[in-house]
Amino acid sequence: MTSSVCAYCKKQESPTREHLWPTSLHSRLVAANGKNENAFWLARLKKFLVNEPVIKDVCEYCNNVTLSQLDAYICDLFDSTLVHMPNRGDIVAFKYDYHLLKRWLLKMSFNSARINKSHDHFALERMLPYIMGQDEKLGRYVQVFVQLSYPEEVPEQDIADGAKPVEPPLMFYPTIHRGGHMFFRLPGIGQKVLRAVHLRSFSFFLAFFAPGENRAVMEDFSNLYSLHHRSTRLKPSATSVNLVCDGIGAWTSLKGARENEMVFSD
Repeated sequence: MTSSVCAYCKKQESPTREHLWPTSLHSRLVAANGKNENAFWLARLKKFLVNEPVIKDVCEYCNNVTLSQLDAYICDLFDSTLVHMPNRGDIVAFKYDYHLLKRWLLKMSFNSARINKSHDHFALERMLPYIMGQDEKLGRYVQVFVQLSYPEEVPEQDIADGAKPVEPPLMFYPTIHRGGHMFFRLPGIGQKVLRAVHLRSFSFFLAFFAPGENRAVMEDFSNLYSLHHRSTRLKPSATSVNLVCDGIGAWTSLKGARENEMVFSD
């Protein structure tokens, strides 16, 4: 069997197939949505994919042991919490394991970056020791934010011409799971690239900083981002947080993903 360098452990091993979205998680998403269809939106490509993306550069041990443990965690979290779809204004008690969640989000983002040859690949590559559970301190230089989206009425002008007639209002629900990168810009502050992973109503955002970055700089960004993006930063010192489902409408979120950016005025 042909061998290659594993993207995670960097050893010369026989490659296996790694799904961008874990099969165990994808089956849960399909069941929760109540429809048997594949629709994968990748912000990097700006389109839906009929078939799930796969990569073939992960060795058997990393795929079936180390990374599988992270997939098992996200499936448990999905069953307990992520599967539920709150309405606007609802309060959700979100219980989480900070490091397992962040490592899984980084693993998802690293896979997506390789599939799409994204320009932020280097920042994710740098986090491999943390993803693999070998260097917890390295994780300090990635912040995790969460935002809840809610069912939203689709504006009449956004309903595609020629589509089957629909009597308004047409409600759009956060049922499309997707991942990619986005740009966060504030006038006078500049631009920062973040990674986003959307699972039903839960949208997670990763902000990267260079190892050794000044803590004050990171805190300033966290405060600005939380304020303008209406999101909550998750912290390793906590295991739960109450979230208000009032971040962004599901339709607005999907449209924003197609543009890959969020620009805020003062």
